[in-house]
Amino acid sequence: MVCDLNDWLVDTYLAIRDNWKKVALELDALPNTPDDYLRIRALDPRELGQFRRAAHFIYLNKTCFRGLFRVNQQGRFNVPYGNYQRAYYDPNNLENVANFLQQVEFRTGDFETTLFDVAKNDFVYFDPPYYKLGGYADFNRYTKGQFRETDHHRLAGLCRDLDNLGVKWALSNSDTAFVREIFDGFRFHNIESRREINLKSQSRSMTELLITNYAPRRVQRSLFE
Repeated sequence: MVCDLNDWLVDTYLAIRDNWKKVALELDALPNTPDDYLRIRALDPRELGQFRRAAHFIYLNKTCFRGLFRVNQQGRFNVPYGNYQRAYYDPNNLENVANFLQQVEFRTGDFETTLFDVAKNDFVYFDPPYYKLGGYADFNRYTKGQFRETDHHRLAGLCRDLDNLGVKWALSNSDTAFVREIFDGFRFHNIESRREINLKSQSRSMTELLITNYAPRRVQRSLFE
């Protein structure tokens, strides 16, 4: 099961699962120029059909600045053009993803409401907007709402409830005193990662936290390995 508050993201997965070839045909028709990018970005995805809506999500991700996903208070995508000349998708990969997703259940909503039926011996992985580090790293608008300190506290509280239920979980977040405080008592694992969005290449490597309520057999050096 996959849960996310971003309905555009979830709808994209569903469209790929239902008919990846239709998504690919829509992608093939999208030109990669600054003017076309701004024209496509200005369209309201809620007014598009299922497969075009998914294609626009992929297109914007592949052509916007450094693949950043960010929306304004109205929930409209507002990342500038990235001027990248590359393929929007790999047909083999898109087909493989579609096949894998056939057995996946998707839910859209807040983490507290979508995990209503989790039970003992289940496993849950959380990937919330990371707690602020300062400067350009402070980004948490993946939907028209924001993920604030109160939401991090809610998430930490849910993790403690799940731990009491016998549910195993893992959670990624920034390595900050705040995060370590609200998850005090659980296991912290330092993970070397990389953030391509940072304007300064020397600042793209960073250390983040993988937090668990169990002892993993092995923790990868990088989340992207």
